[in-house]
Amino acid sequence: MPRSGKLEVPERKAPRARDKIFAVAADLFYREGIRAVGVETIVKKAGVTKISLYRSFPSKDDLVVAYLEDRSRSFLENWDEMFAAYQDDPHAQLRAIMTYLSDRTTSEGYRGCPFINFCAEFPDPQHPGRRVATATKAALRERFLSIAQALEVPSPQQLADGLLLLVEGAYAMSQTFGGKNGPGQALAFAADALVASQLQRA
Repeated sequence: MPRSGKLEVPERKAPRARDKIFAVAADLFYREGIRAVGVETIVKKAGVTKISLYRSFPSKDDLVVAYLEDRSRSFLENWDEMFAAYQDDPHAQLRAIMTYLSDRTTSEGYRGCPFINFCAEFPDPQHPGRRVATATKAALRERFLSIAQALEVPSPQQLADGLLLLVEGAYAMSQTFGGKNGPGQALAFAADALVASQLQRA
């Protein structure tokens, strides 16, 4: 405690230029689309110079890859944290996952899966961002495979792929129907039906 008796509050550091650039770019890329957002718009909204941007990210592609890597990391980490509580009950875990995704994909302002959006904008398989998008979807596929194996169905890979297709469909439909009355509300029901069909074959 200082002699004045007042508690000293540590001085807040201003966000680094790189952090400001990234935060602005990530928000714009998701809401408006990657191709639609130029470097000029990013630096203007971030309040930095173009030189600052290129010191942090040598090209727009580098910024795009950083955006996708950040989305992938946060998505998979949140996924594992949210659904770990159900790991001993695969039925409950799958229901929790599908209910969450149903609510997420039908919520107001949802702009779809960033990885699907990226691939639609950049069809070139050689673009460095495709590696991130593909790896993220592969990781999601593996998580569904683990659940399918825990459910002890006859064809775990087939069920995992079916569940992934349902989720990808919900992502896509969110941009056409959207809203709480859209087909995305049937996601948990459809997943239950797939599992029941597999278990009947056991």
